[in-house]
Amino acid sequence: MDSGKLNAGELFRLITGYEPYDYQLRAWGRIRSAISSGGKVVIEVPTAGGKTEAAVMPFLAEAYNGTWAVSRLVYVLPTRSLVEKQAERIRKLLAKVLELKGKSEEEARELAERLVTVEYGLELTHAFLGWVVVTTWDAFLYGLAAHRTVGRRFTFPAGAIAQSLVVFDEVQMYQDESLYMPRLLSLVVNQLSEANVPVVVMSATIPSELRRMVVGDSEIVAVRPDDVRKPERGRVSVRVVEGTLDDVLGEIKEALESGKKVLVVRNTVDKAVSAYLALKPLAGELGVEPVLIHGRFAVGDRKEKEMALDEAKLIVATQVVEAGLDLPNVGLVVTDIAPLDALIQRVGRCARRKGEEGKAIVLVETKETDGLPGARGFSEAIGILMNGTETKMEAEPFVEFENHKDYKRVLRLTLDVPGKKQNTWYIGTLKTIKELGKKKKPPKDLLIVPYDTAPYDPLVLLLTYDELGSLENYLYNVEKVRKALDRVYRFHYANNVVPREFHSAYVYFKELRLFSAPPEYELRSRPELYSMLYIADRSAGEVLDFLNPERIIRVSHSLLKADWDGMKGCIRGRLVRRWDQNGERYRWAVEKVGEKTPKALAIYVVSEECYSRELGFHRAGPDGNVAENEPRGEGGAGNPATGLVARRLSPQRRGQATLFDFVGVGE
Repeated sequence: MDSGKLNAGELFRLITGYEPYDYQLRAWGRIRSAISSGGKVVIEVPTAGGKTEAAVMPFLAEAYNGTWAVSRLVYVLPTRSLVEKQAERIRKLLAKVLELKGKSEEEARELAERLVTVEYGLELTHAFLGWVVVTTWDAFLYGLAAHRTVGRRFTFPAGAIAQSLVVFDEVQMYQDESLYMPRLLSLVVNQLSEANVPVVVMSATIPSELRRMVVGDSEIVAVRPDDVRKPERGRVSVRVVEGTLDDVLGEIKEALESGKKVLVVRNTVDKAVSAYLALKPLAGELGVEPVLIHGRFAVGDRKEKEMALDEAKLIVATQVVEAGLDLPNVGLVVTDIAPLDALIQRVGRCARRKGEEGKAIVLVETKETDGLPGARGFSEAIGILMNGTETKMEAEPFVEFENHKDYKRVLRLTLDVPGKKQNTWYIGTLKTIKELGKKKKPPKDLLIVPYDTAPYDPLVLLLTYDELGSLENYLYNVEKVRKALDRVYRFHYANNVVPREFHSAYVYFKELRLFSAPPEYELRSRPELYSMLYIADRSAGEVLDFLNPERIIRVSHSLLKADWDGMKGCIRGRLVRRWDQNGERYRWAVEKVGEKTPKALAIYVVSEECYSRELGFHRAGPDGNVAENEPRGEGGAGNPATGLVARRLSPQRRGQATLFDFVGVGE
């Protein structure tokens, strides 16, 4: 029953049965103040620290009390992979609040289902009409700006945002090579703050420079050493294995046999599918149903897989599970080496609750470097270059990427070392070896990173390798994490230049106001353009009356372009909207594809034979097995399958471009 007004802490106790953490109490006070008068609240807490409750409880208290200082909660996440699970988590909290207001358990559940909506950017209205809107960065940005030009505007999203509490979660995932997204996020956060829209920015792991870029010098709400009630997670032992998945199969089997959940995270879609196919026989022996999840599944199938994660015992994934997933009973995480903040998030899926114990294994799969010296970490590289020199460097080496005439894209290191004649060296990747071809003499100024760095910045991985020995400690202390991340990303921020795409976005948001006619400038949510793949039914003809958003896959345009020739056998045509004079309506027509390279922001119809609900978008090799040129090992060779995810279709940065904006609905 309704027992009068409750503050966030009292409401939290009633609906969860737990005492709030001290940092949550501080956060609720700051958020309550921001709801009343605007402002930014920044929360930094280790993984499994209860950030979601810290962000949403003040809004739920407003709803329970009927005070309505804000009319909506808009919860923004960087990728689609986090949205459905987070929406379900908020629905459960809301249902408990509704039960306190007198609703039955069934009524509360049904009402929460309707009140908490998800916006991917695929909805026809794209209006942010939900009471709680869980959305992606792309859908939020286009909702705020709404692709508006003078005379053609849709103001519902901007109006909804103006009356909302806006939460940006998992901010560490907004990083990209050009720092385009953090810069754009900073513009948006500042604009909302100037309009007195209350904003909450949250992260578990974030470099100092990225934090300054997004929120400036705002005060941070964090766990303090003297806090009485603070998050405590289980213990995770971390081990680095220089080998392949085959080398840890015994530990995977042992964890599964003991009833623990196992999470295997690979850096690319190809590797994830290979690992899934390799582990599937083992799962069958143990009576375990494995789940594969990555970014090349259609929207509808992706949702089903996300909902299946809680019960799954063996999960094989890409970085889509990196953050925001509260998976119970994960006893073992096996992951490729990745940037330090990504590793902390991946390992942080393990033993999330006090009293639990788990293991994490970081795989560093080294390969032959054709006689060239290999360097796993940055300190090892410097040691090789300094070999034979007793003196120390005068200063930190200057590091930048260079397009070398022979080596192509490599790292260039300039060292100031007294007594050392040569002061310029290069660090390449395994791909560099292929670029060298059959040169008679191996170059003396070149080192090689002996493991696959795709799709990440090789310099960040070199610097991450130096931190692997302390990874276990980084799960528990945000300050230690920040110092480590500052070391890992020091060159990334120091050498970065403002990308060309940012200039138009900067001008756009400098001139844009929430309720003013916007300037006519191009606005991108991310530096990378995207195309879309539409999985057509076998029975689909050359004209479609309806485009089902559940069958859409978004693909990075540059990576689609890189494998365009290999994909042509899967492409049935390009979708275009045409006016049907007789039917007086728009229809979708399948147009023949004649272009030598794919077009950005286009929608291509993909044959259903090239898509598997089990494996995702794939392209079989000539023998029906793993695609050609796929690396051997990890069960890749000789594993019959309906096909494999198309090569090089595994972008580091994924996003949700608005389908109906692409095709001009509303014109």
